[in-house]
Amino acid sequence: MEISETERHVLQSLVKKGSVGNVMEFLNWSQVDFDKGFEFANNLQNKDLVKLLYSNFNKNLIVVELTLEGIKYGS
Repeated sequence: MEISETERHVLQSLVKKGSVGNVMEFLNWSQVDFDKGFEFANNLQNKDLVKLLYSNFNKNLIVVELTLEGIKYGS
């Protein structure tokens, strides 16, 4: 499977963080880019690299958890 450098960066950040984290924090994106961040996280989920756990626009949170496949690509 092909993954982008941005996707690899997020997966590596999740590995360092203990497998759960806020995608928006890793991308350093503000609320203005929330829809873009959600689409990014959803694409990672569609590739079975993460599981989307929670999102909240007001808090700029898109929390995901790595899957075993995501850990493999993030290591």
